[in-house]
Amino acid sequence: MVRAAAPIPSELTRAEATLKEMEARLERTRSMLQEQRSQRFEIEAQRHTLERTGDINRLMTIKQRSLALDKTINDLRRSEAESLARIESAKRYVVGLRERLDRLRQEASSLSEKLDADEIPPEVLPQVQTTLRRVKMQIEMLAGIE
Repeated sequence: MVRAAAPIPSELTRAEATLKEMEARLERTRSMLQEQRSQRFEIEAQRHTLERTGDINRLMTIKQRSLALDKTINDLRRSEAESLARIESAKRYVVGLRERLDRLRQEASSLSEKLDADEIPPEVLPQVQTTLRRVKMQIEMLAGIE
């Protein structure tokens, strides 16, 4: 039995999937950031308690943990900002692909209408047919087979 090859995802489909993946990654980063901030808040409360009791050894351990959390929080903030920038770029790319696809569909429709209405002089007919095939191929690459 011969299996049909899996369809190759269109450029637009791949771009949209990448965007969704980036957005999911951003949500995970934000979740980790919130978790680290909560831990930092808890440690700060413990630090105040230890300062009152005078337990210097535990206070130093808490201080080291606090510094490590601060570094992690800063790294996560930086990662969040970078993710936001990449997501905005990906959104612009997807919008650009959709706009290009719309223009190509309009062009294909216009060319098809002209061909159907016999409005094209015979000497340029092959060139228009070639242009229509090229436009349809570009549509297929962007949106997949329709």
